[in-house]
Amino acid sequence: IETPDLAQAICCTYAGLQNRLEVKGLSTLKNKETDRILALQSELEKLGVNTKISKDSILIKEFNNKKSPIIKTHQDHRMAMSFAPLTLRFGKLIIEDVDVVKKSYPTFWEELEKVGFIIDPATDSSN
Repeated sequence: IETPDLAQAICCTYAGLQNRLEVKGLSTLKNKETDRILALQSELEKLGVNTKISKDSILIKEFNNKKSPIIKTHQDHRMAMSFAPLTLRFGKLIIEDVDVVKKSYPTFWEELEKVGFIIDPATDSSN
């Protein structure tokens, strides 16, 4: 309840590990840059991660095959940063609106490159 902004990173970590998880106390996430609970569900489903949401929780319940490599940020910096490491589990991912990270971590993509991630600079800032 006190740190709901960690939910995206925690849910993506558990999804990458393919571990079930239920996170509660997330009611304030509907009032952020986007409805973060709904955005998490939408983008995790693209990776074949089945979820169930309520007004204040998300349950990661089972794992299937990836459906789409295109992850929308929903204009939310935490979405981009939380989903980017999932390339380790799901292979190439396309993160739309990569410039959204400038709000909180302007060098995020450069830092990922330093630790071995391949960032394709050929895409424009809207993809």
